[in-house]
Amino acid sequence: MELPFVSVIIPAYNEEKYLGKCLGEWVNQDYPKEKYEILVYDGMSTDRTAEIVKDFERRYPDLVKYRKNPKKRQVYAFNMGIREARGEFFIIFGAHAYPERDFLRKSIETFLEVKEKEPKLAGVGGKIVKLYENRLAKFVALIYSSPLSGASTFWYEEKPHFAKTVAFALYDKKIAEEIGGFDEDMITGNDFEFNLRINKRGYKLFFNPEIRSYYYARSTWRGFLKQTFNYGAVKAMALRKGYFSPLWLAPLGFLGFEVLIPFWRFLVPLFALYWAGLFGEGVRLWRKTKNVDALALPPVMWLFHNLISLGFIAGLMVGKKAFR
Repeated sequence: MELPFVSVIIPAYNEEKYLGKCLGEWVNQDYPKEKYEILVYDGMSTDRTAEIVKDFERRYPDLVKYRKNPKKRQVYAFNMGIREARGEFFIIFGAHAYPERDFLRKSIETFLEVKEKEPKLAGVGGKIVKLYENRLAKFVALIYSSPLSGASTFWYEEKPHFAKTVAFALYDKKIAEEIGGFDEDMITGNDFEFNLRINKRGYKLFFNPEIRSYYYARSTWRGFLKQTFNYGAVKAMALRKGYFSPLWLAPLGFLGFEVLIPFWRFLVPLFALYWAGLFGEGVRLWRKTKNVDALALPPVMWLFHNLISLGFIAGLMVGKKAFR
């Protein structure tokens, strides 16, 4: 059977620190080089990002293509990439990450295998392994590994299954075009909304943990706090656009709960129970990972929940203007 052509779409902005590793792994995939292309969209970087991409383009002229993204945001790069892509499939990937060398092959193999059983398959994704540049990054990864964070299962799941959302995924280009590409109102969280729309149209997504990539976790407090706030705003934007999950209302309930405690004293035991749960989770993660920093999880998880709640409320009130 002839292998399909795949277009890899990578937005990048000031990624000189990571882009060399990312592209180095992409140009060395165990997939025929004549069967894929790498489209890198530079969001007008002010560092050596453009220089690095152009160097790869010079060495691999039939494989790597440098493009400018004057609107800067990733979502514009995604749609530019879909329009330009020569492949019947495309992959959305991040410059802040890199793939295993069998990533592309396993993505295609998984798609074709599952497609035989599920004709409505739209995309497949895999497990993302977090890498830590410093102590904070490792701690952030601990937070996302906890069920209390509400993080997507592609960070920790180990069994293949149909999923509501996948990341760094391979998609069927025709289906992506049919549903209208990525929503450019979603300045961040656009892949989340895109996957919601796929599900809403009756298509399926599949998760295979054997498809592996590696992502550098947030290594600054500013980056972590901004990401957390936006996480809440993304859910609110999805709600404004007609999607709904009861879990998305949890931020409103959480913040309302905290506001009412001074007035309704009977809520104090429940709040104490919440904190007991946080401490219990910290101990569980400490025992599991042997990382003593897990014991600091309670106050940071409380901050995490509050930031999500504030982001959610901001998203409900002002829409995409809420994104930081």
